[in-house]
Amino acid sequence: MKEELINTHTLDIQKNFAVIEFTRPKELNSINEDFLSEFPETLELIEKNPEIRALLIKSQGKAFCVGLDLKLLKKAFSDDAYFTSVLERLRKIYLDLENLTLPVVCQVEGIARAGGFELLLSCDIVYLSNKAKIGDNHTHFSVPPGGGSSSRLPKLVGSNIAKEIIMTADWLDPFYAEKIGLVNKVYKSEEIDEKVKQLLENLTQKPRSVHRITKEMVSSSLNLSTEEGTKKEIEIFKKYTFGEKDAKEGFFAFVEGRDPDWKIKN
Repeated sequence: MKEELINTHTLDIQKNFAVIEFTRPKELNSINEDFLSEFPETLELIEKNPEIRALLIKSQGKAFCVGLDLKLLKKAFSDDAYFTSVLERLRKIYLDLENLTLPVVCQVEGIARAGGFELLLSCDIVYLSNKAKIGDNHTHFSVPPGGGSSSRLPKLVGSNIAKEIIMTADWLDPFYAEKIGLVNKVYKSEEIDEKVKQLLENLTQKPRSVHRITKEMVSSSLNLSTEEGTKKEIEIFKKYTFGEKDAKEGFFAFVEGRDPDWKIKN
């Protein structure tokens, strides 16, 4: 079903996955007040729908997202309290996106800079077009990151490369971004739609519950030693495998040679 057009994006709910598409190409899909109020509602709707097993985020036009809207920034730089409010709301949005209990796939074919770059850092899997332009870009305007780059980027690429990306504010070659582990894959622009389709087909063949538990395992291990992380992994494994039906259903469906019957409540 196709949801009604919201001011900043559409939400298209398919059989078992959802697509968010940014729809302000003339404004380079920048983040304005409408986005700050609408996007949390969309994420909440997705989280509460148990039939959705994956989310794709994409955009219309030549830009994926260029960060905060210039009109918003003009007001923010004149009002410290308002600027703080914007940053706190954006922080919560990206945390909510990161913490969705399903895989979040980001398809970037145009410009992703500043807050748009930080948005893709909050996704689980990022596919780039070979024509995409991505970069943090904040320090080019003599401001530091405010939407999570300094926290998320070092976890992906290491502290030295993260500092280089932020301090230089350079655009990153898509294949370099893939090489350093910033994004998952780079495809030719004529191939990326099909590759994303294949990825979604793969993800939605599995129950949402196993994606939820996998995200929990990986996230919880980031700040732990290997000894602590592997211990935590077993704790979560036991909680899921012994407490929910999907793990046993997946195994017995395999050995019995039948399709698994995933339960909706996952």
